Amino acid sequence: MRKGGNSIYLILLILTSVIIGTILGKAFSSFLPILNYGEGIGFGPATLDLNIFTLTFGFSANLTVAGIIGLIAGIIIYRKL
Repeated sequence: MRKGGNSIYLILLILTSVIIGTILGKAFSSFLPILNYGEGIGFGPATLDLNIFTLTFGFSANLTVAGIIGLIAGIIIYRKL
């Protein structure tokens, strides 16, 4: 596999595992409420107006315990492959 292909595969695997971990955390939060505990990080929208076009940048993420468990599982799965 190409050198750049491994990093793209790692990023996709991590994103997928975090999403699946978060979904499972929400599904099982009635049994284990700690899975849904988390904190939001990010910054609000910042706008750059250049009269020809306008760019708006922003970022936000909500990290939960289940998402972090999914992240760790994704990294372990990647190392095993």
